Amino acid sequence: MAIPSDQNTPIDMKRVVLELQGTPYSSAVGSNLEELDWMSAVNAWTSNSNSTVQPTDKYSLQDWRGYDHFAVSSFVNDKAVSKTTATSATHSINFVDTDDTFNFTGGTEWTISFWIKAGWSSSLNTNIHFIIGQKQNASYQLSDMIKILYHENTNRIEARYGNKTTSSDTWYKMGQWLFHSNSGAYAAGYQAAGLGSTYWSASNRGYANSDGYTMITITKSTTNSAAAMKLYWNANAAGAAPLQTNSGSGSPAMSSTNNRSWSLGSNGVSNGEIKCGNSSATLYNDLSIFQKELSASEVTELYNSGTAMDVTTHSAANKLKGYWKWEGNGNATTSNDDFSINGQSEIVNK
Repeated sequence: MAIPSDQNTPIDMKRVVLELQGTPYSSAVGSNLEELDWMSAVNAWTSNSNSTVQPTDKYSLQDWRGYDHFAVSSFVNDKAVSKTTATSATHSINFVDTDDTFNFTGGTEWTISFWIKAGWSSSLNTNIHFIIGQKQNASYQLSDMIKILYHENTNRIEARYGNKTTSSDTWYKMGQWLFHSNSGAYAAGYQAAGLGSTYWSASNRGYANSDGYTMITITKSTTNSAAAMKLYWNANAAGAAPLQTNSGSGSPAMSSTNNRSWSLGSNGVSNGEIKCGNSSATLYNDLSIFQKELSASEVTELYNSGTAMDVTTHSAANKLKGYWKWEGNGNATTSNDDFSINGQSEIVNK
């Protein structure tokens, strides 16, 4: 529309209406608004089928001129992904990394962080896998593997990585943190989680935000050892694992080129996508993976006082390799790898 570009030039509404009817604004004859039969003019308008649907709210042209059309939309965090308790690949949440983005090895520093709302009950009596990456089509779960899980029967979070190529060529590094003992090496986990002497479940979420979510973060340094991993519950440091296992020397090395399958909320493709919990679906929100061992202050920044932040604005965002917000789908905000959400697993209001 050829309306005046100079904000100080008055706009003749009759010319606007006549242009909508087909007469160019510059050649239309202006006059007083009282001369217009507005209802006839409006009814005679023909919409442009190429135009996008516009809001029905009415704003003045001055409002339109003053609007910042290049403003960045505000951060939205209304959704989460629900991992159903139903098992098998039919109900999985996964992707295959084919471009080596997440092919971390024993000597790689990394951080995996996610928000979780427990759905399992105190009668689970087994484990629930939170996230696992492993060699695509592997014969063994441990092949090029990184995983984080929770053992409900012992009230422990476990982080483990390693490799297995044959029944005898295998190694792994494992750390476990338990939360129900406030003594000795276990006290840090007890104090970080706030679960008391009762195990973690949907009926006892410990320290959680107002939506019932807890941010779980595992960091790892460049050292190939169980002691290299640390746990944070929200921004509360549980430190290095009080229970550590260093099995094998680190050979054969984890591959930096094999495709890896990543699954959320189950124990991976090679193990049938089971270990998903019980009772109610567990909800996950804002998963981020850094190729960096985040410091305690950087984890505190990520926790953001209990409100999920736009991780692309984090001070370590230059090391951010993957970021999934689950706002409507499993598409990645950072990385080329989109999660496929299958079967009864679904996007829900958080």
